[in-house]
Amino acid sequence: MRYFPIFYDLEGRKVVVVGGGEEALRKVRLLLKTNARIQVIAPLLHDELASEPRVEWLARRFSSHLLDDAALVYSADPELNNLVSVEAKARGIPVNVIDAAEISTFITPSIVDRDPVIVAIGTEGTAPVLGQGIRARIDAMLPNALGVLARKANALRPRVSNEVPQGSRRRSFWNRFFFGAIRDAAIAGDEKSYAHELNIALADEALPPVGRVSLVGAGSGDPELLTLKAQRKLQEADVIVYDRLVGPGILEMARRDAARVAVGKTPFEINAILIREVRAGKHVVRLKVGDIGRASEDLTVLRANGIAVDVVPGIATVKVKSSAEVVPFSTREELPEQILRAAS
Repeated sequence: MRYFPIFYDLEGRKVVVVGGGEEALRKVRLLLKTNARIQVIAPLLHDELASEPRVEWLARRFSSHLLDDAALVYSADPELNNLVSVEAKARGIPVNVIDAAEISTFITPSIVDRDPVIVAIGTEGTAPVLGQGIRARIDAMLPNALGVLARKANALRPRVSNEVPQGSRRRSFWNRFFFGAIRDAAIAGDEKSYAHELNIALADEALPPVGRVSLVGAGSGDPELLTLKAQRKLQEADVIVYDRLVGPGILEMARRDAARVAVGKTPFEINAILIREVRAGKHVVRLKVGDIGRASEDLTVLRANGIAVDVVPGIATVKVKSSAEVVPFSTREELPEQILRAAS
């Protein structure tokens, strides 16, 4: 990753755009979505820019002191681009020169806007058309009222903090809020159903957290073969107890703030770790290479201790001797009889 993705606060801050043509207009249209102070430096101005009351037009030649106190600088004047870049860098101001990444210090991604929900897609300047295509797909997926839901969530945070315990219970509430009946009612504008579903969820999740274990198979270790259910469990986990053979690609799919414990210990020691974390009210994922469905010993021990356990089988692969075909499977019993014969 060359460009570090970041969201920059422009509230009330000055942004300078050098140039007054079509390229400058495109950047100003985006900046108008913020509450920045927008200054455009150009001897001539595009008609749309001239009619925009929030644009402060400085109808003069560029001078370096005009960049003072700017939060960001865009340059869209081919004759001035190099100079603007040098002067902005000298002042430590992030600068974007249109179509000249080599003299820029930041680039602007493709954006899906559901204010305050913003999705930014970048390709580090290598494939802008690809970025635009991804943006179009995400744009089609997200309802226009998603921002309304996010604002409701923000207003609700003090109540949730008071009523719902931290950790797995609070995450469970927010999952229900953003991806269940509460979300559907809010986006549909059905305030009565929204209030009803919200109160049910708050009451349910106000109970003390109950620990549990998810036995998750990492299959062959290929992140692309991880099941959707396994990915979801990794996102829900408070603690991930994983085999050292599990690769970083799979661990990348886990929650960033989940505790991670690499184990190469005996089954007795591993089960002791699982039981300890569960009794602390944690949702623990036991992540193993291969098919977790064979972990009968783990199941027996955990259930004997009264611990709730669910099993997510992994997808492994087998190479058939008679061909180079790779066949996905979860357990031996799921393989067609003829493939078993060929592989034996």
